[in-house]
Formats: sequence, structure tokens, C-alpha cells
Amino acid sequence: MWRVELHCHSEHSRDSDTALLKLIEICEARKIDAIALTDHNEITGAVRLKQLADKRIKVIIGEEIASKEGDVIGLFLKEKIEARLPIEETIRQIKAQGGVVLLPHPFDRIRHEAVGKTVTDRVKGDIDFIEIFNSRCLFPGDNRKAKRYAKENSLSPFVGSDAHTKSEYGRSVNIMEPFRTPEEFVQSLKKATFKTKASGPFVHVRTKVVKIRKKNKK
Repeated sequence: MWRVELHCHSEHSRDSDTALLKLIEICEARKIDAIALTDHNEITGAVRLKQLADKRIKVIIGEEIASKEGDVIGLFLKEKIEARLPIEETIRQIKAQGGVVLLPHPFDRIRHEAVGKTVTDRVKGDIDFIEIFNSRCLFPGDNRKAKRYAKENSLSPFVGSDAHTKSEYGRSVNIMEPFRTPEEFVQSLKKATFKTKASGPFVHVRTKVVKIRKKNKK
């Protein structure tokens, strides 16, 4: 079985400073077999990570896309998808690339990027997986709400560390059978089990510091 990280960020996100080579080292040290790098509105880092990782770890090219209504994750992408499109169009473009649609932290009351229940109700028939545990959710009830929603609406679940800093990678992993193609990935994730751990509030402070520092450098 593989330990798979499906939601994380690198220095190619505005609010993370984890270098790609360091990320590979972290994955090896924490026995992460496969990773989906889902930088904000960008796939450059994921493409480069796949080149650097070679056969050391399996890399899925992903993107956490800020649609007009909130965040959507696309996996197995070939091209970057632009931000601020209507969520239905964002999902359509992911699928047009043969990608897999994931809905991250849908009910996180702190993050304005969370899509919320009304939008989730609207697109639930078009998403492949919904995040039922996000390590960065400060209120456990928000994760429980997502888990309950998934069960009530027969949606397939996944979990994500949403890692931005070095201590976070591998906190929430999906325990899955090995896969090669998007189709094999979907079937494997539908049968996955999960190992989860919350990150706590300090990581949000660290993220804000990184974001400010990067903005000032520009």
C-alpha cells in the first residue's frame, strides 16, 4: 500500500517557502510514496517536481484553483487553469484535460476560499472526491461536517494535509493501492483508508509571515 499526500504546497505558492528538493527529502524521510503538489493557481512547481523526483516518489501534477466561488483542486493536469472562472467552468476544464476533480476544505468557516454548502450542493454531481479532513481546519466540526455531507450525498472522500511548511507534510495521508493512471488512481482512492492529524493554529501564522515576506520581496 502507498501513503499518498493529495493536498500540499511548495515555494511556487504565494504562501509557502518549501523548496522542491527539500520536499522530495521530506517525502522520503516520512515514507510518502506519492504526492500531488497543488500550488495555488500554478502547476510550474508540480511539473518541475515530477522531473526532479524521477523514480524516487510518484508525483501527480495538480493545482488548487481559486474559482469565483472558491477553491477546487484538479489532479493529473497537463496545463494550468486560470483563476477566477465560474466554478462550473473550472471543473469543466479539469475534466477536459482528463483530470480528477477534488473539493478541498468545503466548509471551513475561517477560510473565505471555502466554497460552502450552497455551492457544494450545486456542483456535487460534478466532483470526484470531497475532502473530509483537512489538517489546517482550526475547528474540528468543519471537518466533521464535510465527512457527514460526503456520507449523506454518497460522495467519495479523501484527506489532505494542506501542507505549506516543513512540519506539515504527511500529517494526513491516504492509504491506497499503487496506481499509474488517473483511472487507476480513482479506483484506488475510492477504496482508501486514512491517517489524519491536525496541524494546529501556529502554521497559519507561519504562512502569513511567508506571504508577507514574499510580497515585500516583489
